[in-house]
Amino acid sequence: MAHVLVLAFPATGHINPTLPVLTVLVARGHRVSVVVPEQYRSTVEATGARVLTYPSMVPTDWSGVDIPRHPDAEQLAKAQCDTVRETLTPLPSVVADLDVNADGDVDGSERPDVVVYDVLGSAAGRLLSLAWDLPSVVTCPTFVGNETFSPYARAVAEGEAEAPDPAHPAMVEAGAILRSALDTWGLSDVTVGDFVAGSGDRCRVVFLPRAFHPGEDTFDERFRFVGPCLRSGADDDGWSPPASGRPVVLVSLGTLGYDDSAALLRRVVEAVGKIGGHAVVSIGEVDPAVFGDVGEHVELHRRVPQLAVLRHAAAFVSHAGMNSTMEALSHGVPLVDVAQTGEQRLVADQVEALDCGRALDPSASVEALVAALDEVRSSDSVAAAVAAMRQVIHSTGGAVAAADAVEAAVLSGVRSPVAAH
Repeated sequence: MAHVLVLAFPATGHINPTLPVLTVLVARGHRVSVVVPEQYRSTVEATGARVLTYPSMVPTDWSGVDIPRHPDAEQLAKAQCDTVRETLTPLPSVVADLDVNADGDVDGSERPDVVVYDVLGSAAGRLLSLAWDLPSVVTCPTFVGNETFSPYARAVAEGEAEAPDPAHPAMVEAGAILRSALDTWGLSDVTVGDFVAGSGDRCRVVFLPRAFHPGEDTFDERFRFVGPCLRSGADDDGWSPPASGRPVVLVSLGTLGYDDSAALLRRVVEAVGKIGGHAVVSIGEVDPAVFGDVGEHVELHRRVPQLAVLRHAAAFVSHAGMNSTMEALSHGVPLVDVAQTGEQRLVADQVEALDCGRALDPSASVEALVAALDEVRSSDSVAAAVAAMRQVIHSTGGAVAAADAVEAAVLSGVRSPVAAH
């Protein structure tokens, strides 16, 4: 059996899709070591994997932190530099936990057979796979790009999103940090550009179906579109539908706090009331007092057992996070998306383009929300599109296909050509 080293990115939307994959790998007898901050220990250990923790710079509590919907160039550049720092932080802990000897070789009993790492948290994972000459698998919880197509590049070109300025001091600093890390690990002939681009990556596991991805025909066999990996039995006992029989509308803006979330949630609750629905609302850190007396047809929760609610939902008013989108479509639930960030706007646009829901601006009025909810619940074309996507999702393979890809990487022993240094 193989030793699988997994380096996760410390965010719920990146860790959750990997959990069923870890469970499958452990069940097949593989030894799985997962590098995460301490706050994710219990979540990961529930899969049977061994947890290796490191001192993350990511806050354990995001309450009171407002996420900008339209970050400026300064914020984008700083975020990029912070991401590089964060994703290199685990290296000393990994080296210590895996018992690297004085010669820089990994002890035989601890040496991984494959490195699996998140596309956003790629720095440490890619560096280790190159330095230790190991096969690798990149996990991608959202849209991806290749040499000829990127939805993000298209969004920037069309003025729908911004890209950080390469000349910004924070971006220059990020490049210098990577250059230093590459040199330290004996990879002086690997350019920062090639390293960041992942030009040598041989396998990317994408947690969405090919049919949902823009430009799907441009992706070759390196990209394994396995679809969403849902947690079996998750939230089974977490929620029960109302006795009223009203159509259930799930409402969630994700786990982070965004500008003006409270005002948007209030409008959504009012809209659900106007269509005679039962609102199940994840309010996060929003003060429930701002909603006033909501009545018996509104449930306010800090966190919602999302999968349990989706099993009974008629619609989902969502921030267009990819995990939420895939969970909704897996359950045949149409979406009304009020995207908060640039990436989420790409997801919302694709949902609407595929007729699986409607996309609105977060400033949408109660009347616009009512119209969108009525439409996604009554439209024959939306119902047909959602049903078709649900069928596609359930045929993609999910966690089993993702685990197969990891095993295939081990068996092939194919290393990145960039590693030929």
